[in-house]
Amino acid sequence: MTVSELIETLKAHPGDLRVVVNGYEEGYDDLSPGQISVRRIALNTGVEDWEGQHGYDWEPAIRGKEPATIVDALVLNRVSH
Repeated sequence: MTVSELIETLKAHPGDLRVVVNGYEEGYDDLSPGQISVRRIALNTGVEDWEGQHGYDWEPAIRGKEPATIVDALVLNRVSH
C-alpha cells in the first residue's frame, strides 16, 4: 500500500474514528504520531511463519540472501505497555 492509497482509504471513514494497531499477543493499542516513521526495509525476506513478509534492511546479508530489494517504507510501529 502506498501513502496515496492509504489516504484514499482513510477518506472513506469519519475523521474522528480511532486508529489502533494490533497488540503484542491480544487486543489493540492506540496509534500516536510518534509511532509513525520512515525506515529502509528489505522486501520479501520473511522465511518463518511468525515473521513479517518484509524484514530489516540489514537482514539479507546476514541470511545470505543478497541481493534483496531495499526500499523506504512508512512504518506504523506497535508499542506495548
